[in-house]
Amino acid sequence: MLTAILLLAADWQSIKTGPFEVMSARDRKHAQTTLNHLEQVRWAFEQITGKKEPKTLWPVRIVVERSATSPELRLAQDSWTGVLNEKDEIPPAWNAQLTRILIDDNLGRMPSSIERGLIDVLSTAEVSGTHVILGQPPAQPTLDWARVHMLVTSDEYRGRVKVFIANLERGVDPDVAARNGLGKPLAEIEKEAKAHFEAKVVPTYDLAGKPLNASRDFYPRDIDPSAVQRLLKPQSDPDTAMGLLAAGKFQEASQRKPEWPEPWKALAKLESDPGKKAGYLKKACELSPRDSALWAEFALLMHSYNRFADADKAWASAEKAAGDPQAKREIQAKRTALIDARLDAEEAARREEKLAQERELQRLKNEATARVLAAEAKANAGRAPLPEGTKVEKWWDGPKPDTTIVGKLSRVDCLGSRLRLAVAVDGKIAQLLVPDPSKIVIDGGATASLACGVQRPARNVTVEYFGKADPKTGTVGEAAVIRF
Repeated sequence: MLTAILLLAADWQSIKTGPFEVMSARDRKHAQTTLNHLEQVRWAFEQITGKKEPKTLWPVRIVVERSATSPELRLAQDSWTGVLNEKDEIPPAWNAQLTRILIDDNLGRMPSSIERGLIDVLSTAEVSGTHVILGQPPAQPTLDWARVHMLVTSDEYRGRVKVFIANLERGVDPDVAARNGLGKPLAEIEKEAKAHFEAKVVPTYDLAGKPLNASRDFYPRDIDPSAVQRLLKPQSDPDTAMGLLAAGKFQEASQRKPEWPEPWKALAKLESDPGKKAGYLKKACELSPRDSALWAEFALLMHSYNRFADADKAWASAEKAAGDPQAKREIQAKRTALIDARLDAEEAARREEKLAQERELQRLKNEATARVLAAEAKANAGRAPLPEGTKVEKWWDGPKPDTTIVGKLSRVDCLGSRLRLAVAVDGKIAQLLVPDPSKIVIDGGATASLACGVQRPARNVTVEYFGKADPKTGTVGEAAVIRF
């Protein structure tokens, strides 16, 4: 209550630059120094990564007052907010958090070791006017810190590190990225990083900062003290995007902050319509390109809808967004397992369809046989049986050719009123003449089966013919009976 009264009683001013705003009631110079520190850390991030004018999804607002400095920046009221004591400088924890925010909002996913190292290096950045001193070790130095520290402070790599990072954040293999950006294979860089980590001397580097004059370039403006009081409330107000989300008003929240992925995630969870659900989740993924788990969720959804091309693209994005080799391998394993299961299911479906077709064909054959037997039984009804030992001769009053050929009918040539059949037998072609197509006997097919041209597909055929060779047509005989 006392803090609220003091806030309302003071004359508050605000100064801004880029995504940063500092609010103070008493010490204008300290507020300007604080804002310069934030902007110079952002400048250092830009120089190391090569990302021009990096932005943040939410503004970063610092309230300078007599309270104790916040342990971390808090996300509420549609901004990152921290309270800084009037006598304090920006703490390393804030530098680290600000670097993480800049990485998340501006870069593609890099190996976690590189991201952690970059955060550790910038966490101890010291700002003095337009100078940024890089290189002081964090409280607990690690190999990740030493790796990036070596790249940033050494004359050999300082000018190349941004190319290395640009390769990594585009998803290039780390070894290729090292060769492209640093001129050496990754194994050699790792060896040097370990030696650098074990060395006693820790060099620093004075980075030329952004050309600013804090007292001249940062102009304060008066603000209503209630705005500061509102900013420090623990819960977001209902008219903010965060407040709307907390209240379950997801559509309104997405309209208030369209580039924020959280409302789209919430909408996707509640949506039952497949098309809308996919649209919401895809939007969330596009706004969270570094969220590997979200991409994997979208891939699974596309797989369940049988949209396999979209699923494959989502899996690729999930793998790219994974920060560690183990995470990438887990995603690859999930993707492979789903693809294998899908292919197995498709193969099982094909086998079942083939079996069903075979069962239907057998059923039709059985029905045809039954009809024939029934017709025979009906025809034989009332007839006396043949005497025992009587030989039954097959009845046939058609042509009786003297030669038979078995092969595949591959082509039918039309020669005026005659036909020429090309029958493939053991890789060779035998040609047979059909002098009068109207008199040919076709068993198991129809006259239409002898349409002129290449037969697609070639069908198994047995042709009985008279051995009358005709040199003019190149035929070895005259076909009399064709059985398919």
